[in-house]
Amino acid sequence: MKRFKNLLGCVALATVSMAAVAQEKDNRGVNPLSVREINDADVMMKRTLWRRVDLKEKQNQPMFAKGNEITKYIMDAVKAGLLDAYTDMDMTKKMNMDDFVKKLQIPNQGQVLTEEEKKAGFGTEPAGGDGWGDTKKDTKPTPKADDGWGAPAPAKETQPVDDGWGAPTKKKTTTKGKKGQAVAKAAPVKVDSTEIKKKMAEEAAAKAAADAQALAENMYFPDQLSILEVKEDWIFDRKRSRLYYDIQTITMFIPADLHPAGLEMPVATFKYKDLDKLFRSDPKKFIWFNEYNTAQHKNLADAFDLRLFHGRITKTSNPMDRDLISIYGNEKDALWKSVQTENELMELEHGLWEY
Repeated sequence: MKRFKNLLGCVALATVSMAAVAQEKDNRGVNPLSVREINDADVMMKRTLWRRVDLKEKQNQPMFAKGNEITKYIMDAVKAGLLDAYTDMDMTKKMNMDDFVKKLQIPNQGQVLTEEEKKAGFGTEPAGGDGWGDTKKDTKPTPKADDGWGAPAPAKETQPVDDGWGAPTKKKTTTKGKKGQAVAKAAPVKVDSTEIKKKMAEEAAAKAAADAQALAENMYFPDQLSILEVKEDWIFDRKRSRLYYDIQTITMFIPADLHPAGLEMPVATFKYKDLDKLFRSDPKKFIWFNEYNTAQHKNLADAFDLRLFHGRITKTSNPMDRDLISIYGNEKDALWKSVQTENELMELEHGLWEY
């Protein structure tokens, strides 16, 4: 009987442990980045696409309206702590606020010395040098004082001060008090450490505020960040017999013409699931501008669902993880392949409807 009770206790403990493990690990078989989850068993075909969205294009301008830029909403949400930014496109590490602000800083476009030049001594010349490492010497002679007769005036000797009796006065080196009394020493001044700490804290806070203001003034404006990269899954659902564009992430870039290196530099990557939640939290604020009927602005989340944007395919899932330009060698061939890939996916979708 005792053995049977022990066995029941072990079985119950094992059941509780399995339940705890099941709660920690999500084994529902769905993509956690998807806004509308599709079970993996229902996915008949899937391809991953990367699209370059230029917000200055005609079709994308409603997302980039003056004062309603999607980049402005993203930047404000990150600064307010409403949106998480990630350092890489695989979203393995979150980006803190300081790193996000630094990424948006306009780089110094002045001439920058390399480490070899700094070690050689360039940039450390003393002020007023002649350019060869020597300080400039004053070539003008110092004029001598004239006595009015063409000869230099003799140096004036310092005469001792007379005390009125024909003898020079002596400097008093000591101070005596009254007769029979010692001179009282000054009491030491007490320093209030609390006041000093308070003053130091105020100075540190003022310095931090000034640094933050300087960083804010040297940041890119939202209307300058006009490049987005959309990563999405092209999925055909066998249960519903239809195609889905399942957006996974959105990456914000600094355009090449605004960066000294001449390259499009990534700022941060965001989960589209978080962006969808942010956009739907206030449908009247986060708008897709409708220039033909201003009474019917769309929410940005609905604009993405309705595919009211244009993004050229720059990369598809491949074994070498290379983009189209790297594969085909130049932008023209990559552009033609992008159009061809778009048409192939359209024909493939049409053929899968017969399945």
